[in-house]
Order: sequence, then structure tokens, then C-alpha cells
Amino acid sequence: MEGLGIRYFHRETLSNEAADFQKQLYENRVKGLFVAVMANSVDPKLLKQLAGMDNITTAAPIPQSLSDLCNITTDLAKNRTVWTLTPRNAPSSKVIFYIHGGGYVMNITSRHWAFLEDLCRHTCATIVVPDYPLAPGSTLEDVYACVETAYGRLVETIASDQVVVMGDSAGGGLCLGLVQKLRNDGRPLPEQVIVLSPWLDVTVSNPAMDAIDDRDHLLGTRGLVQAGQAYAGTNDLRDFRISPIYGSFSDFPPLSIFQGTHDIFLADSQKLVARFEQESRSINYFEFQAQCHVWAIFPLPEAQIARNLMATLINSQPMILPENKG
Repeated sequence: MEGLGIRYFHRETLSNEAADFQKQLYENRVKGLFVAVMANSVDPKLLKQLAGMDNITTAAPIPQSLSDLCNITTDLAKNRTVWTLTPRNAPSSKVIFYIHGGGYVMNITSRHWAFLEDLCRHTCATIVVPDYPLAPGSTLEDVYACVETAYGRLVETIASDQVVVMGDSAGGGLCLGLVQKLRNDGRPLPEQVIVLSPWLDVTVSNPAMDAIDDRDHLLGTRGLVQAGQAYAGTNDLRDFRISPIYGSFSDFPPLSIFQGTHDIFLADSQKLVARFEQESRSINYFEFQAQCHVWAIFPLPEAQIARNLMATLINSQPMILPENKG
């Protein structure tokens, strides 16, 4: 990459599907989801509709279509399952180490599995997914013990320059904290890091979030603060392992951020990009107008555009940016 990296701003008119989806989020009051999670009062019908899961702590079942596409094996890291999804036909040399989101309090959803299936189809990469422990029963020490063990085993058998560390939301924040820690510890670093709507600061204290809050129908600050504190335990919320925006990005692998503008995390993503620019560090930034938090994991037209861009990065292909028509 040259200069400050790729800048892509998707400004096309919002699709009917995306507009209807955000309307459903608003009508179903999904913004209060994490408050309900922390109070153990999640509506099971909403959970099934939104995430395809029966409870927040158990992973959604792997769909048959993904089982047909990949050989699926499991291992354990600190007594937690690690799934490895290997394409049955002509797997590439690339491996995606994927850390799912869910505010550190929810397990992997059906939306994540569908997203990973699509990535697999477009990249032929093997995908490794750790089922890391969740707050409030576990805190960051337990989570890092799991993901570091899973990553360490991976790079014992696969060259780290063939590994892409990737994640969404809380998983995106965990990706950035993990790679900072790997660098600090002198351990092998991945080829690149790709994050979608990353949770960069669990203090949720950026004043620029206030102007975005009304148009974000998925995330609410109250629930995020509760979930973030549960994950942090007794640790400082500005510890880079919890809030990676406070850490150092020197000697960091190439980083790409995918971010929607109807997402309060936009404020911190823009803050991090500005910091990279001020420090003359390269960062790829893909911003999608009027898209909600982690829109790319949902079945939306704009999601496919983002997924295609991610696949191009993973495949190390020349980047040809889509032309905005809106």
C-alpha cells in the first residue's frame, strides 16, 4: 500500500432492503438488546429472529450449506471450542482467524455463519473461529487466554504471513487488542487485519457519538457500558486489550476498517483513521452511508458490496473500487 491507504465512501441511495431492515430494528427496539442481555431478559422471539439462536451463550448452529461447503473440525483452546472451516474444493493458502462480535456477552449468531460462508465462497480461505468465553461469567483474561492459544496453535502450522485476523464489533476490537499484544510479546503477526464496525473504546465516551445516536437503531450506550464493564472486570477500561484505541499502532500489520454511518462506533473509527493520518500511517477505510452497525453480516445489497471488497483484500488482489451511482 502507498500513502495513507485506500479511502472509499459508499454514497449510493440506501436500498429498500436496508431501509426496511433498519425500520424493523427500530420497531423491535433492538437498541435495548444489550441492556436486556445484561438483565437476562432477552425476548426469545427477537433473539431467534435477529440472531438465529435460542440463547445468548450458546453458538447458533452451523447451517447445512456451510457444512456442505467446508470440512468442519473442532479443537479446544482453554476448554473452549475452536472451529476450523476448510473448503472442500481447492482451498487457498490463506487462513482467516475470525473473532465474532456480540458485545463480549453474546455468542456467534446465524448471521455470522452466513457471512463466513460467503467469505469462504469468495476467497476459498480456511476460516478458524474461536468460541471464546463470554462476560459476565468471564473477563478479558479468560478471553485472551482462549484467543491467544487458538492463534498460537494456528501459526505453529501456518506461516503467519498467510493469516488474516478479522472480526466485527467487539470481535473487531478484540482483533486489534490481540494483535497489539502479539506485537508487544514479539510473536508472529498476521499478514493483515480487517475489522467491521469495531468497538474501539468501551468507555463509550466520545462526544461525537451523541450526534449519531438517534440514527443508530441497533446499539445503545447504556447496554454497551454495562457489557464493557463486565468484560473489563477490575481492569482499567483504557487498557489497550479492552479499548484498543488507547494502544500503540506502531509496527502494526496493514489495517482495514469497514464502517457504517448509522452506527455510534463511527465516531471512534473516524477518530482512529484521523490518528493514523496524523502519524503518517497507512490505513484502509471503507465508509458506507446510512448503513447500520455490522451491516455486512446481514442479507443486504450493500453487504455484498462490502464483502466483495473484503474478499479482494483477503485475496491480495488489485483493488478496483465500485463506482457510486447515487
